[in-house]
Amino acid sequence: MKKLVILPVLFLLTFMVNGQGRIRIASVDMDYILEKLPEYQLALKELNARATRWKTQIERKEKEIKDLKDALEQEKVLLTKELLQEKEEEIAFKEKELLKYQLEKFGPEGDYILQKEHLVTPVQDRVFNAVAKLLKTAKYDIVFDKANDKLGLIYTAPKLDISDKILKLISKEKGKEERIKKNKKRKEKQKNKKSEAAKRRAELAAKRKAEREAKRKAALEARQKQREAKNKRVKKNKGNEKEGNDEKKEAVNLKNPAKVLHKDSKKQKSDDVKKTDNPEKSASDKKEKYGDQLTLEQLKTFEAQQKKLTPEQKAAQRKAEREARRQKILEERRKRKTQKNKQSDDSKKKNNN
Repeated sequence: MKKLVILPVLFLLTFMVNGQGRIRIASVDMDYILEKLPEYQLALKELNARATRWKTQIERKEKEIKDLKDALEQEKVLLTKELLQEKEEEIAFKEKELLKYQLEKFGPEGDYILQKEHLVTPVQDRVFNAVAKLLKTAKYDIVFDKANDKLGLIYTAPKLDISDKILKLISKEKGKEERIKKNKKRKEKQKNKKSEAAKRRAELAAKRKAEREAKRKAALEARQKQREAKNKRVKKNKGNEKEGNDEKKEAVNLKNPAKVLHKDSKKQKSDDVKKTDNPEKSASDKKEKYGDQLTLEQLKTFEAQQKKLTPEQKAAQRKAEREARRQKILEERRKRKTQKNKQSDDSKKKNNN
């Protein structure tokens, strides 16, 4: 009856449009299009897998209820009224829970409908967008869906079917989206690679800088140690050279004590001249020489007596003084030499031990 109602409407619509000009009509098969889309089949497969699990759960619950009913039917004669009522209430409760579960999964607002919309709607939206784009470019006036039984279409010519065109357009759009995603992914990968390369360069530069700084520091420390060692060697060589010069002088003086005495006499003469130039200093020096036993007047008297001595007496007196000094110097040198030899022997003993 619906088909008979729709056909006159179509003829009336065709007549009205023909009065204004030629119209373009096309038909699509949404079921055919969806079956050809891999993403739709994948979503449908996932949804069917979930539905299968739910149906298995429902069948298990139904079998459990049936087993309870069969057992109750066999034991009804043996049960009391209270136990019978309790068993029936238990079965009724399980039937109520089963019905609730079926409505939650397969009801009008159940999980199956909601998840179908969640999984299938994006694919259907892609198809509808492709149809809209094709209608805009091809300028169709009317497009019918052959899969919709509510329209009551009896026959459509194959040349009016644009389902394959829509599939090609969807494939083209999908390829374009995939290329865009691929380019975006490639750019992100290049960006990450560049950032990683820059990070590695920065780390390498920091590492090289740290190595250069460590080498420079090590070189400075090595030069400082070399400088300190050189200074120690120089000081040691100077000390050895000084000791060697002292030893040489002592050896020369021991071989030629007359030369030492001659130097001491020259020094004594120069000291005498200085003392005559400064009488007060001469007197103080003499006081230091002879001690506090003589007063200043006694020192002056002693000096006057010295002036009265003949040159031969003065020469003999100076000679005696020089001899005493020479003996004193030789004695001090022998003591130093003996002490040095003792230290050398002690060091040799320590080294041998």
